[in-house]
Amino acid sequence: MSGARLCALLGELGYEEHGALDPDSFEWPFQYDDDRPILDWICHSLRPSNVLSPSEVSQYEQFIQEGKLLEGEDLDFAYDSISAFSTRRDNQEAVFGAEEGLKDIRDATLAYKAEALELQRQLRQLQNQYDMLTSQASSLIQGRRARVVATSNVNGQLTTIDDSLSAINLEIG
Repeated sequence: MSGARLCALLGELGYEEHGALDPDSFEWPFQYDDDRPILDWICHSLRPSNVLSPSEVSQYEQFIQEGKLLEGEDLDFAYDSISAFSTRRDNQEAVFGAEEGLKDIRDATLAYKAEALELQRQLRQLQNQYDMLTSQASSLIQGRRARVVATSNVNGQLTTIDDSLSAINLEIG
């Protein structure tokens, strides 16, 4: 990977001013081992199909301005209502205007929901482990404090006994 590859990728992705970029000025991030994996991933994974065209960006912004952008439950409802009217594959493609059919979208949606549930389960499990470890750490800290106090008390008593023995030795001696 190199700055030249990154600049070429920016051109492929439609960055209009990629010709004015100096590839040598993009070499420095590739010198750091911590940065290299993400840069490699970017250069190998991003494609023009992953980037919105200027007209798609404009359309998206228009949807936002007009309040027509569907998200969350509104999107699910719209998806379900399209599904109810679209039973044949050619209708599905006409409605969605995409290469994926309704079954592909439904399968992907179910897979994402299952993955989300699994991630939530893992998160709860990790939170429980964290809570348990925090409790154990608190117990250890309290135990250490108790030992410090006990040691201090014992040292104080030893000092008192030592002083008493010294006084007795002076009286005898």
